[in-house]
Amino acid sequence: MRYKQVNLYHYSNRDIKGNIQVKYFGDNSYTKNDIKACNIKRAFYYIGKSKIEYTFNYSKYLYITKVNKNKLYNLDIDKKKLKEKFTTKNLDIVDITKLLKHIKKRYTGVIYNNNIACVFNDIPYTKKIKRG
Repeated sequence: MRYKQVNLYHYSNRDIKGNIQVKYFGDNSYTKNDIKACNIKRAFYYIGKSKIEYTFNYSKYLYITKVNKNKLYNLDIDKKKLKEKFTTKNLDIVDITKLLKHIKKRYTGVIYNNNIACVFNDIPYTKKIKRG
């Protein structure tokens, strides 16, 4: 398996020192809803700077970090058919908690919607840009 780095972009109004920490999962309006569906702590990133949600245009800081792309499971491709494995039969609903617990055992994070990644552990950023 070839090691390939990918840039991840994290937007925040918080002046973060050192690491992007997953302990803040559930603290903002976006992740408050996510934590209700699945309480597995994680930090969210974009893969690329061009396709961010409108709200993040006004974030005070942009943090850039690098991770091994091979350590991010891509749910869009889902080569191991994990969504199928964790789908409740007859309801066609993916058990996101079981799915993420399974992925967390083997991967640093997960990619979905083509440009979003979530990472399960604290990771240091390589660059901080003050915006605006």
